[in-house]
Amino acid sequence: TKEDYKKEYGEKPLGEFVREIVGLDMNAAKEAFAGYLDETNLDSRQIYFVNQIVEYIVHNGMMKDLSVLQEPPFTDRGSVAEIFTDMNVWLGIRNVIEQINTNAVA
Repeated sequence: TKEDYKKEYGEKPLGEFVREIVGLDMNAAKEAFAGYLDETNLDSRQIYFVNQIVEYIVHNGMMKDLSVLQEPPFTDRGSVAEIFTDMNVWLGIRNVIEQINTNAVA
């Protein structure tokens, strides 16, 4: 029941709960980042970083805590600041992450 759900999971939106269990389809995740993987001239470190984000989101359904980006495997080739010297590119990628998170709650 709704009461049982609230008792067990609090105010967590159902869509977020489902995403945490089943993750996100690989094709959907790649499509969300296609503008960066296919259309932006990223170097190999940036592509690696974005692919790590895709893998994380496929497995976990979303990326609510961006602090994970400061840990391996994301930092295997450098920090966010080292990899994305053009902050506009990074902000665009971050917006995609936020949109994926928002879609889970909607």
